[in-house]
Amino acid sequence: MSDPHARLAGIRLFEEALPEPLFNRLYQAVSAIGNERPKGRGTYATTFWFPRGTAPTNVAEEAIVKLFTMIKPPSNCAGAEWWLGRMEYGKKLNFHFDRDLALSRKTGEAVFPLLGSILYLNSYPSSPTIVVDQVPGPDGKSKVPSQPRLTTSIAAFSNNYAVFPGNLLHGVVPDPAVLEADKKSESRPSELRLTLLVNYWHRRPSPPICGEYDGSVYSALQDKIAA
Repeated sequence: MSDPHARLAGIRLFEEALPEPLFNRLYQAVSAIGNERPKGRGTYATTFWFPRGTAPTNVAEEAIVKLFTMIKPPSNCAGAEWWLGRMEYGKKLNFHFDRDLALSRKTGEAVFPLLGSILYLNSYPSSPTIVVDQVPGPDGKSKVPSQPRLTTSIAAFSNNYAVFPGNLLHGVVPDPAVLEADKKSESRPSELRLTLLVNYWHRRPSPPICGEYDGSVYSALQDKIAA
């Protein structure tokens, strides 16, 4: 049976990860973006590539530069794939493996990032991230071990940054006890659950899902970049 109180090896949590001025600019930008997304594409199928060592073009990439220096990804890390998480209250994100999604859809080949990570932009007690000690099997689809033995629950607290091995199974599972307490107290977050998600890769994930940020969407990210 899995132990929800044990922390899996390789998971790191950084509290107050970004300097307050930078964090505030990022939060304000993503909050202003709200549910904006490219036409016909979902939030989790719209990602951007930020090569290692290049200058940031928006406040999300500005934050990633700071996160790079904090976590010190391995030398073979070529850059970061990033996207925005905007989840409604009480919604779940099914358990999944992050992968080169476009490549997987085209050829069935399964390639996984070096590291996955989540920067929480607001506190959302009802919706923790759950990371499980299962990795992909040789076929890229099955899970090893077949049943989880350990899970780690990562609470969504503002400006906390969670980093974990890129091949671990994970998802978002609302906490029924917190949802019920919110209901009884008539208290619940008034905004979306906001995150900046960053995968660190040995090579760039495939287009068209992972593209270059050109400012045609999420313009508030450019508005909030440092002068």
